[in-house]
Amino acid sequence: MDINFNVAGYDITELVEQYREKTIEELFPNYRIISNEMGEFMELIWDEDDTNSYFNLSVTKRNLICNLKTVFNIGENIEKHLQKRGIKTLNDLKFNLRYGHSANHILQLIKEKNYAKLSRNKYIYDLDLGFCFKLEELLFLDIETLGIYDSPMIIVGVGFYIDKKFEIHLFFARNVGEEIAICEHLRKKILPKFRCFVSYNGKSFDIPYIASRLLYFFDENPMIEKDDIPYKDINTKYHHIDLYHHCRRKFKGRFDNYTLTTMEQQLLGWKRENELPSSLVGMCYRKFLKNPQRYVGLVKECIEHNYFDVYSLPLILKKLL
Repeated sequence: MDINFNVAGYDITELVEQYREKTIEELFPNYRIISNEMGEFMELIWDEDDTNSYFNLSVTKRNLICNLKTVFNIGENIEKHLQKRGIKTLNDLKFNLRYGHSANHILQLIKEKNYAKLSRNKYIYDLDLGFCFKLEELLFLDIETLGIYDSPMIIVGVGFYIDKKFEIHLFFARNVGEEIAICEHLRKKILPKFRCFVSYNGKSFDIPYIASRLLYFFDENPMIEKDDIPYKDINTKYHHIDLYHHCRRKFKGRFDNYTLTTMEQQLLGWKRENELPSSLVGMCYRKFLKNPQRYVGLVKECIEHNYFDVYSLPLILKKLL
């Protein structure tokens, strides 16, 4: 028996004893086994009926049209000066002799929903271009790995909307050998269906990590264009809304830190049932590999940790909108 098994201040004793001798299949009846040319892995599925997570992306278009700084040669001071004169939107600049040409160019890109060109403007943030996408084109994403660098992915969690209902799908590697089948599923079945990632600090971690693992297995990164350079370019095909940077910017000084769990508790006003720190996911998974019957409770916590990571993403996005 594990007596007072404490790791980094987190007591896992109860988890070990409570679920000993059970199986993942018993703990998560919402599973199915996915097979492809590279092997098998377990997929866990949740249909979320929480309509509070539904939101309208069109508000970002209105915000962008009111951002005069997107026009060439207009900074904060000139924007304030123009606003005092009653010039509130890009439409108000359409016939301006000095700024009209640039304003009309941006308005045309907005009309075309040309997020690739609009994103090159330093005054346009990734969230500002949400209107360019249908809700069903957003892929909410979070991963769990065995280590910070060059280690296998053990869980890839994704969320997406179907008929305005949010679904969460977790791809779980029951052993590290199943990671390649998850990567195959990602590049063939998941990524081609979407046009925009939504993550929390995914630009720095999740997307580069996925790119690295795809290159490791297939010498190919499906998130870049044909003429891009692998290992140098991480993602050029997909727009990416990283909620972490927007939380830091919009709520600057409001919170002590901007971790995902802090945003859940202090911005959304709820506390997740699962409290396993992300830093312990790798350790818990390794113990599970050594003795699945004894430590299945630990991998249950890893799975639920990833579930809540994905679950909170659309709720935070809605708050930012």
